[in-house]
Amino acid sequence: MQLGLPEFEMFFPRTVEEACSLLSGYGADAQLFAGGTDLFIKMKQRRLLPRMLINIKRIPALDQIRYDANEGLRIGALTTIQSIQDSDVISKKFRVLSQAAGVLGTPQIRNLGTLGGNLANASPSAEFAPPLLTLEASVRCVGLGGERLVPMNEFFVGPGKSVLSHDELITEVRVPNSPIRAQGIYLKHSLRMMDVSMAGAAAFVLLDGDLCREARIALGAVAPTPFRAGMAEATLRGKRLSGNSKDKELLEEVGRIASGESLPIDDLRGYASYRRKIVGMLVRQGLEQVIARARG
Repeated sequence: MQLGLPEFEMFFPRTVEEACSLLSGYGADAQLFAGGTDLFIKMKQRRLLPRMLINIKRIPALDQIRYDANEGLRIGALTTIQSIQDSDVISKKFRVLSQAAGVLGTPQIRNLGTLGGNLANASPSAEFAPPLLTLEASVRCVGLGGERLVPMNEFFVGPGKSVLSHDELITEVRVPNSPIRAQGIYLKHSLRMMDVSMAGAAAFVLLDGDLCREARIALGAVAPTPFRAGMAEATLRGKRLSGNSKDKELLEEVGRIASGESLPIDDLRGYASYRRKIVGMLVRQGLEQVIARARG
């Protein structure tokens, strides 16, 4: 049941340093937000009751998308999901991120929600986590003690928990350039496209002729944190893909292994056994599509 919002004070810092100072000063009583799409629901449900809200929307330079041929892509933490979906450079060079943006919530949510919020919330079903894991992205975190660059595969530590300390915030996500012929995809399964994912899978493949030089597979919503399915990746990496029936058998095996690596639970969105089956299906279908594109 949702109630009205409880009472709180609001701060509007103008710099990252000011926001960090407020977080440090108020500790557990303070909560950072920008779009507030997750925070306000938790507050209405009384699952989170901060006395101080720190609105970082007015901090300049955190809402931008920059691309450099040498350094790759940088996306500011305040960049909205809709801006990511609409970006030409992202759709051309990092298509998997456009796909993730396109299946996240409703248009209203996409226009409010931010990339930083999606990651900082540390939900196991965060839409951007699996694609960013396969792209080997990093998160720039800034606090009173300075800044650090955290690889995406080290950022999530548990349901709703990340490596962010109490005075840190995400300022940007950095995505390195991928090889020209590499292909990626993100697929999710939910009752409705706008709903929270029951299971999500991202796949990244680089072919050299018929040889699979690189394979990356990341899963979401089927474990305490989003994660790379290392055994499934190793099963595909280095294999020859000749376009015959053996390819189908191999991809089905990779899907089964990925399913076995997942650790879903029974919840309102589905039974664990069903979600494991969905993982296998998503991984197989995703790999079929990226391999076909890579050959093209």
